[in-house]
Amino acid sequence: YAYLKIGEGCDWKCGYCAIPLIRGPHVSVPMEQVLDEARRLAAGGGRELMVIAQDTTYYGVDLYGRRRLADLLTELCRIGGIEWIRLLYAYPERITDAFIAAMTRNEKVLHYLDVPIQHINSEMLRAMNRRGDRETVLDALTRLRAAMPDITLRTTLITGYPGETQAQFEELCEFVKDYAFDRLGCFAYSEEEGTVAAGLPQLPQELREQRAEAVMNIQANVMARRQEEKVGRTVQVICDGYDDENDLYICRTRADAPDIDAECCVRSETPLEPGAFYRVTIEESDVYDLYGALAES
Repeated sequence: YAYLKIGEGCDWKCGYCAIPLIRGPHVSVPMEQVLDEARRLAAGGGRELMVIAQDTTYYGVDLYGRRRLADLLTELCRIGGIEWIRLLYAYPERITDAFIAAMTRNEKVLHYLDVPIQHINSEMLRAMNRRGDRETVLDALTRLRAAMPDITLRTTLITGYPGETQAQFEELCEFVKDYAFDRLGCFAYSEEEGTVAAGLPQLPQELREQRAEAVMNIQANVMARRQEEKVGRTVQVICDGYDDENDLYICRTRADAPDIDAECCVRSETPLEPGAFYRVTIEESDVYDLYGALAES
């Protein structure tokens, strides 16, 4: 797998984030340059591309006067050797019907999307200087699941942002429990120098961390249930390597990005090649990972 950066910097200026201060406004990489890099990665053996930017959904506006992520995905899918294209960091406010259509019509684009929402309470989102509110988030997620019932949705959340009340935190917990994201990370708010939020009255660090832990405990139950549902299924995986200590091949399903999501640990008497795709029957699961055997052909 390889990471394909399509932009740098960010125009959002969220209250908690120093990226615009450090890296400046969003600058898209010209499309032909992105495609040349993708071809180079494919020629070097890359089979899965992780398309990344601080905001992938804003790609092209600065260069072409309009968003062109959908066009880019179409062109990337034409490159031989690339089998999976995975999208990270799509802002819910910019998930258009045209973008969703591009995901559904291009077979190499995985039905996987990282949508960092940070919170669900509308007042908290406004305090964070996010562009949308609860309804904006729910609308984007609902349209994604309606168009792709098999989509894996990943998100990130922040607890303990300055001013977060107990009621707002409880609303977030209920949302995590009810919405049941496939993948989720939650972080205790941390001050970043120069940001608006760093100058606000801060909640106690212990409280921030307690709230983040509580959210992750809820998500652990959700994740365990999601993983258990896969036991007995035969799924496609990509092999990342071999674990000598446990005599298992480390693979990933379509639902799992490297380094941040789950692994599928596979036993096989036949050697598996890194970067190759296989069919695996899932036999067991735990809170995060899956365990299986190479399926009979």
